[in-house]
Amino acid sequence: MISIKNRAYKWLTTMLVIYILLLHSMLFAQTAFEAPTLNCVRNISTAPSGTELNWSLPVAVNPCFTGYEIYASTGNSNGPFSLVATVNNPLQTSIQINPPTVPLYSGIAASVTYFYMINRGSCNNPIPPLNPTSDTLDNVKPQPYIIISSASVINNQVHLTWYPSPSPEVVAYLILSSKDGFNTFDTVYGRFNTTYIDTVGDPSFTPIRYKIRALEYCESPLGLQGTATPDTADHTTIFLRNISPYVDIDSCNRTVSIRWDPYDAGSAQVITYEIQRSVNGGVFTTDASIPPPGSAPPFLYTLQNIPYRDTVAVRVAALLPNGTITYSNERRFSANAIQTPVNDYIRNITVENGTIYIEYRKDTLASPDTLRILNRSLDGIVFRPLIKNPDVQDRYKYIFSDENLAVNDNVYFYRLNLRDLCFNEHISDTAATLRIGIKKKNNNKADILWSGFEIADITFNYFRLEKITGTDTITVGTFNRNENSYLENTLFDFTADSVQGVCYRITAVFTNNNDPAPREILESHSNIICVEPEPIAFVPQAFLPDGVNNTFKPFLLYSKRDNYDFRIYDRWYQLVFSTQNVDERWDGNFDGKRAPADGYIYIIKFTGKNNKEYTQTGMVMLIR
Repeated sequence: MISIKNRAYKWLTTMLVIYILLLHSMLFAQTAFEAPTLNCVRNISTAPSGTELNWSLPVAVNPCFTGYEIYASTGNSNGPFSLVATVNNPLQTSIQINPPTVPLYSGIAASVTYFYMINRGSCNNPIPPLNPTSDTLDNVKPQPYIIISSASVINNQVHLTWYPSPSPEVVAYLILSSKDGFNTFDTVYGRFNTTYIDTVGDPSFTPIRYKIRALEYCESPLGLQGTATPDTADHTTIFLRNISPYVDIDSCNRTVSIRWDPYDAGSAQVITYEIQRSVNGGVFTTDASIPPPGSAPPFLYTLQNIPYRDTVAVRVAALLPNGTITYSNERRFSANAIQTPVNDYIRNITVENGTIYIEYRKDTLASPDTLRILNRSLDGIVFRPLIKNPDVQDRYKYIFSDENLAVNDNVYFYRLNLRDLCFNEHISDTAATLRIGIKKKNNNKADILWSGFEIADITFNYFRLEKITGTDTITVGTFNRNENSYLENTLFDFTADSVQGVCYRITAVFTNNNDPAPREILESHSNIICVEPEPIAFVPQAFLPDGVNNTFKPFLLYSKRDNYDFRIYDRWYQLVFSTQNVDERWDGNFDGKRAPADGYIYIIKFTGKNNKEYTQTGMVMLIR
């Protein structure tokens, strides 16, 4: 009984070992190594007709090669795939598979067969391949059309891009275009070289349409061209039309109308168009992003705010459904747009030798003016035009002068009215003169007063008051913006006994904030106001013949000794004293007798050093 059990146990053990060995052998037989490179699937039309596969041997050697397995699926690239042939020679590189195993390709989808290969071995592969199968190839001939990605204009050359063919049979691409009716082609070699620059076609002359064919040598040593891109899938560049300076450019409104023929991507629709501009060679910026217009081509867009004198480049960009952005050709123009002044200003206004000078700085980015009129006002409200041309005129400034005005009596306001080629009117800022006046007081004193001075956007430093005597000029003092008067306590120097006058001038010292830095210190001068001393006779109010002040005589200031006449009358207008000698005095006697105490009338006539005749009268009291 025990012996039977032992024999049964040994039999079961032996069978288990055999099963494990068989299972292990089966597992080793299914091991995959690096697959061959399936290069070509060729349709053989001559007898015996069939489908020929060509491949390249794996780089890594299979040490336990059992066969190259060939799998196929007809009518569906997703399978199911079935084993249709096994190649037992590891050095074999081709095989022909005949119907009915694989049907002949007839041009219809149901006859398309897809193939791939597996390299099998009977031993364990220590480094299993990442992809145990070869690429999948089909027997479609000629190759399907190539899908174009974009046709974009860069530097007036079309840059064409496309998606690579999925077939390793393709070795090149043939580029055809409408510039010659698709009759000739350029060749781009390499399946993964998917860009082409057209150096012959001129995309600024006409839209250019592109098609692509794949090229392979698998089917024929002479090469087989694939299907050309159909009209429903070829691409045509955006064509930006010429810009006419007489039709499209409106210099007065600073607008330019652009027209373009749309990007054509077959049945695909452009998502948006962007209108982009570049100024003076700078980067392109987007003016607008618009959906494809619903109108018939050409499409129209109006560029606004075209800068004056600058060179503008414009192009149209299209956003395609595949996410690609393509560009049109560029058009360049100088619109000579009419730009009204923005940064113009009156820089300074000053009075020099009685003439008012107004310096106006131009906005150099503005268009030239065709008419400029200087306007003057006495109140800063009502302005009247002047018929004056600038004394200095250059690219940067006008300097006007306005003479023969009562600058000692008035503050004058000025502004400039400009007109450009489009009859646009522009009014500058306003500036006002600085005026100084003098109000004489008794005891050789005077109030010096000033007013006016208005220039926009300045940094005021101070007023400087100057006193001018002959050729000597001294600074009396400086004053802040809110001060407008000064009390002169010594108007004339009486000791000089000269009729030479004294003059005053006030100056505003400032910088104009419109000037570029570093800014120059500017001065705006007022008129010069002058006063001369008046010849005068100083006469005492009374005299006492018996006292210290015992004679009566005028004291003449700024007068000549010639043409002097001094007379005294009593209350009955009887002459009691007269002389033509400036040194002679009345002692209070008349006809040798003492004149009575009373009030006496005097009349003094003399000639001043200014050659004017003066008469001065009054009454003096004689006190006894």
